[in-house]
Amino acid sequence: MPPDQQQYQKIFVAFMEEAGEHLEIMEQGLKRLSVVMANPDREEAIAIYRAAHTIKGGAAMLMNQSPNLVSINKVAKSLEDCFKPVKDTPFKVDATAQSLANKAYEVLKNLITRAQSPAGLSPQMGEKIVTASTPLFEKLEAHLLFLVSGKAAPAAQPPAATAQKVPKAAAQVMTVLKPMLQGLKQPESPASRKQIAGLCGRLTKVGPGVEPWQTLVKTAYQAIANPKNSYKDLANTVIKELKQGSEFLEVGKANVIAPSPALLQLTGRTATAATAQEITIPADPKEVVKVLLKTFNKKQLQAIAQLLIKHIKS
Repeated sequence: MPPDQQQYQKIFVAFMEEAGEHLEIMEQGLKRLSVVMANPDREEAIAIYRAAHTIKGGAAMLMNQSPNLVSINKVAKSLEDCFKPVKDTPFKVDATAQSLANKAYEVLKNLITRAQSPAGLSPQMGEKIVTASTPLFEKLEAHLLFLVSGKAAPAAQPPAATAQKVPKAAAQVMTVLKPMLQGLKQPESPASRKQIAGLCGRLTKVGPGVEPWQTLVKTAYQAIANPKNSYKDLANTVIKELKQGSEFLEVGKANVIAPSPALLQLTGRTATAATAQEITIPADPKEVVKVLLKTFNKKQLQAIAQLLIKHIKS
């Protein structure tokens, strides 16, 4: 690797490490968003804004050489724009703001995680994520502005089934999440994965007829059933979202329940497109094997092997 590329690689790694630190700052602030935004001391609120601002700036400096950072720059700017008008004024955060802010954070985290992964983040995939998440950031920015102005945010009247409270929903869901989490701590196997995914059937009975909750449970089931997902990744995302969704369900806020971009990614719905764009085949045969093992499941690998043998013999 030429010296200038080595130097750039060091800078890139340093940026990613710094971005991770700022993500942590944002996550800690967003976990306590209602407290942070209501606090007359604006230090923590400003820290959320500053973290997005710093990631945006760092990506901007490097994106000429790394076009894949353009999407990170855009999303960080969108988050910055959301919090800039409200960082200096205390106000009360509602469940909608909390949900939208969490999802917005997950978009940025998803991009940075992809950029750090062996497969990398292609500019095309980054732009797709930016485009898909634009309405989310627009909603978040508008909603925060309404809240800080002291006005009631305009919203369509949700269907009766969606607005209806589900008594003890959180407790009912927790009785399912506990064995689900225990299962995700066990060694991975097709049998245990099927058993864990089957627990989602019990969750559908908690809020029958509540479409947002049913959609979330269905998405969680698809993520668990996807053999490419490790139990660790599932535990970090699925359990968290189902727990949060059940809390909204219990207080009649089901209209804000929706799968996050991170959970949708685990379903594998866009796996084929992402793989086609992001896989780089190295020259070293041993490295090729490593890439294939990381990218494809057993059935896909068997199909690839059969095709290779066929072409070698022909």
